[in-house]
Amino acid sequence: MVESTKRLEWMGALQESEPLTDGEPGAGTRYRDVFVDHGQRIELEAEVVRFEPPGYLEVSLRGDGVEATSSQRLEEIDGGGTRLTALIETEYTKRLLRMMAGVVTRHAQQRLESDLAELKRIVEAES
Repeated sequence: MVESTKRLEWMGALQESEPLTDGEPGAGTRYRDVFVDHGQRIELEAEVVRFEPPGYLEVSLRGDGVEATSSQRLEEIDGGGTRLTALIETEYTKRLLRMMAGVVTRHAQQRLESDLAELKRIVEAES
């Protein structure tokens, strides 16, 4: 969920992910991520805020006009499976983005659902 090469496999709009810090992923690890979606290029700096493997990851994202916090929690469920809960809280800091927040948020939700479906496919194929 945190390594650049792995995220490039399942996040459809993620085109580039460059670690900005050395060492193993953990709190304080930073990345420069470039997303391209519907012809729009979005560059974000991501910083791992909380990392409690294997169950919890929280990342702060900052870019031109957007600040967000993304968290993912993995939980074992009855029957031997795993549930992934993903939450992204976003603040649009540019007026135009705030005006379009409904459209942008709906599209981001659809992208997230598509990406998580791809992640599930990959994990199940490896099992």
